[in-house]
Amino acid sequence: MKATDMKKILFLTFLFHAACFGQGTISWEPEIPVADGSVYGNLRPRIVLTADNTPLVVFSKSSSGDVHAARWNGSGFDSPIRLNPTDKHAYVATWTGPDVAAKGDTVIVVYKDSDLENGHVYSVRSSDGGITFSDTIRVDSHPAGVAWLPALDIDENGDPSVIYMGHDPVWVHPRYFVTHSTDQGLSYEPEMDIAASLPNEACDCCPAEYVINDNRHVVLFRNNASNIRDIYGIYSYDDGLSYPVFQDLEQLNWDILSCPSTAPHGLLRENDLLTVSSSAASGEYRVSISKSTADTDLTYDTRIAMTPPLNTNGIQNYPRITGKGDTVVVVWQESEGSAMDIMCALTTQNVLNDLLGTKHTVNTNTSSSQSNPDVVYKDGMVHLVFQDALTGDVIYKRGVIGTAGKIEQTIKQLVLFPNPSLSGKFLLKGAKTIDCLSVSDEFGKRVEATIEMYHDSLSIDLSEFANGIYELTIQDGSSIHYFELINLK
Repeated sequence: MKATDMKKILFLTFLFHAACFGQGTISWEPEIPVADGSVYGNLRPRIVLTADNTPLVVFSKSSSGDVHAARWNGSGFDSPIRLNPTDKHAYVATWTGPDVAAKGDTVIVVYKDSDLENGHVYSVRSSDGGITFSDTIRVDSHPAGVAWLPALDIDENGDPSVIYMGHDPVWVHPRYFVTHSTDQGLSYEPEMDIAASLPNEACDCCPAEYVINDNRHVVLFRNNASNIRDIYGIYSYDDGLSYPVFQDLEQLNWDILSCPSTAPHGLLRENDLLTVSSSAASGEYRVSISKSTADTDLTYDTRIAMTPPLNTNGIQNYPRITGKGDTVVVVWQESEGSAMDIMCALTTQNVLNDLLGTKHTVNTNTSSSQSNPDVVYKDGMVHLVFQDALTGDVIYKRGVIGTAGKIEQTIKQLVLFPNPSLSGKFLLKGAKTIDCLSVSDEFGKRVEATIEMYHDSLSIDLSEFANGIYELTIQDGSSIHYFELINLK
């Protein structure tokens, strides 16, 4: 290969990092109702993607406590299926309810039985991407008192870890317990009291979140130190065997007598933890995002507040975060007086301050009556769900980041082989107009693979890197394409 050709490849790689996306925008597609809300409800929807990037939405009906799941079929959503048996309904509210996580085609849903005093935490599982679900499986092993407010995440092996709040009898001593499964959710180990070493107790009606990345686990919860209620992280770097580290991730010193019933959410990446939360420490509820290191410690770094409402009395609440690599997407509900809409902000360059310049309203069909969003990002696509009070439905909306456009329109022109590769070397044919490209590992970190261009083909050499799954991202004309490179060398 000529030196000038290699310089061209290096320039293209740099161009992708620095200029392809810029600050980033989202082109939102039309809104799609998930199900008839009058029949199935619309409360607190949660969304995951299964192995083939198929959206699966879980939501509840407030009047009955029934939990439903609806799966994308290519043009809309299939009829929802009920996940709870007739004798076990979920405890649901605008601020708490069932949670869902997925790894490939393994999907786990957890919920609290509606009998607050005596009911347990249960799960159902699917091994076919949400087409069918199992009978209920008891999750908690709390011997007495109350176990409630469950949340979960799933590790790289498809094994879930569930967090829930436990009380002693008569609702005293609130604290968090973790239980792990080592058989993809078929059964759960005895509970672990992970807050035993903390100096304070948990905020007694604020849900927690569980976040996993490889062998690192983080529990995000609201602490209660004599009514100072900041968001804390409890950190494990040994795959959930112990939780020796805790840290105040908000550092706002919010002093409030009553429980605010609003939860954090987090994104655990290779080098850091991003946490979004809502606090009224400044006088009104405002959403902020904090950044902390996450190696063998959990050290607070910085925090920024999202762009506030135009009305100084407006309220921001229930934020959710998603992302991969340099791309981070944050959504939340925001009210201006009685008008409530779904807001979104993003960065595609791992610059948190970019979130301040990209805030925009997502809902367009109806306005002033939207709440409780959830979001997941993958392969240039943002998948969003939220409650719509005017229609009474859960609404799904997909967005394309940057200039990606419709991936499906030109994807068939590109052929990648061999894949998997026993040598770690791949060839991509049909790539005639490469504007920019990059290769990243499964954690979203760019790797310096050897990439060469030959007329309408690209060769990618990963033979010097560990075996595993990598992602090739290229911009070809007006489209962005993503390929999984399975390196078996």
